[in-house]
Amino acid sequence: MILLVLLFNIVGNSVFSQSPIIGLKSVDIIRGWRQNDDIHIAAINIKLEEGWKTYWRVPGIGGIAPILNWEKSKNIKNISLIWPKPNIYNEYGLQTIGYKDELLLPIQIQPIDKKQPIHLSITIDFGICSDVCVPIQTTVEEKLPERTSIGKKNILDTLEKAILSGNKSPIKIVKCNIVPIKDGFEVNAFFEGLASFDKDTLGVVEYPVKQNGWINQKASKISSNQLSVHATVYHKPIHFIDRSDLTLTIFTKNKAFEFDGCMS
Repeated sequence: MILLVLLFNIVGNSVFSQSPIIGLKSVDIIRGWRQNDDIHIAAINIKLEEGWKTYWRVPGIGGIAPILNWEKSKNIKNISLIWPKPNIYNEYGLQTIGYKDELLLPIQIQPIDKKQPIHLSITIDFGICSDVCVPIQTTVEEKLPERTSIGKKNILDTLEKAILSGNKSPIKIVKCNIVPIKDGFEVNAFFEGLASFDKDTLGVVEYPVKQNGWINQKASKISSNQLSVHATVYHKPIHFIDRSDLTLTIFTKNKAFEFDGCMS
């Protein structure tokens, strides 16, 4: 049984500089480097005590979804997160998706003024779990100068494990059925492209639901060389279902592929 305990609110360059939190070692920003195209690559580094885990953006039943807010940052035109492939955990009868012991989350930043430093300020709401779960809110800040290369090797190693675009996948969407229901819609997507799918292959559906909306992920099904992914999206009022806003991620044994849109 997992218990939910405590809520901490911490501000600083590193959580570890504040009062200790059960299960958490530190949260930091790794400065990274500025590329030749003026895109800056940095990373958020969450270090946990051994055996503790934190979660991917879709955490599964029993997990705590992370929320990141960088609106107080300065000299940022665009920012995107590059998620490494998470692990699938089946514990206490619940399936969760996340990272054990450590999460290094690369960030890609386009500055407004490439000649000026970037002031990165990110408030993170996230959860960590072992036998108990601890929801945490913290703000981490760092100045990212034009000339820096701190942590470059570790970030590059993590980028090698990034979730890949569906365009680079042998797996393809062959059919996507959207069925409106009273309080939302059902998604039924069918994939082919492999001679056979491993029994542990998992599909996850995402959609930008409004407040009080949620997504019920259903078990993926494998039949010969076809994988079917199913979910019910509770999202109202429904005036228009934008297929291009759907994101489907397929987790195989060694890789993960992200498909933008469900158009077939």
